[in-house]
Amino acid sequence: MKINKLFLYSIFFISATMFCGCENDDVDDPSGMVAVNMMNADHGKTALGNSDVYIDNANNFYGSTCLIANLGKKNGLGNLKQPVLDALSNRVALEPNHAYQIYRDGAFREFPSGKQALHINAEYYNVFVVSQIKKDGEIVGANVKYVLMDAPDNGLPAYNSYIGELIAYEKYDLTIELPSSDFECVPAFASSSYYTLEYEKKRNKLLVKLIDYNKSDVFGFYIRIGVTYTYVYGKVK
Repeated sequence: MKINKLFLYSIFFISATMFCGCENDDVDDPSGMVAVNMMNADHGKTALGNSDVYIDNANNFYGSTCLIANLGKKNGLGNLKQPVLDALSNRVALEPNHAYQIYRDGAFREFPSGKQALHINAEYYNVFVVSQIKKDGEIVGANVKYVLMDAPDNGLPAYNSYIGELIAYEKYDLTIELPSSDFECVPAFASSSYYTLEYEKKRNKLLVKLIDYNKSDVFGFYIRIGVTYTYVYGKVK
């Protein structure tokens, strides 16, 4: 009887372990994941999601209005946590077990440092190529998984946030507090005939000072933290 109980317990333990293993495999696919057979340009030209990205007849990912990053070999979509904005191209080689990210071409802004940043309200695709689809020895497409992602906000103010007024002869200074000292900013307007501003970065704050005033107008800044950016504006009165 004892042997039978031990045998049954062993079977239960092995079954539970196998079940847990399957559960762990499933966790790798994030919520909202879509699986699709993408056929290449010669065999149906399947577009990925709502983008114009498809597999061309040379078996590359290609999109005329999108930029694509090849992230190299990955285990699946669950490993893709942050946008990667390096080596972007509108045409990249499609390779099994490789992950990709797909962005709208107009979602970026380049800052004076040379770093690219993604619009805080942008969406992008995380993509994983499971395998090639072959017919009669010819590659005709790929089994692909993808999920639509929101750009991280990195604690930045909402896009088009109003930050206050610089009132001539009364309030000359304005302070914008940010969640990190590692930020970069650039004025939204190169110059104005109505006012002159000075601005400086001090730890996690952007300090704006009104130097000269001729007429009421709007001023603004693009602010980047990490791989995303926002736009904030104020008024000169």
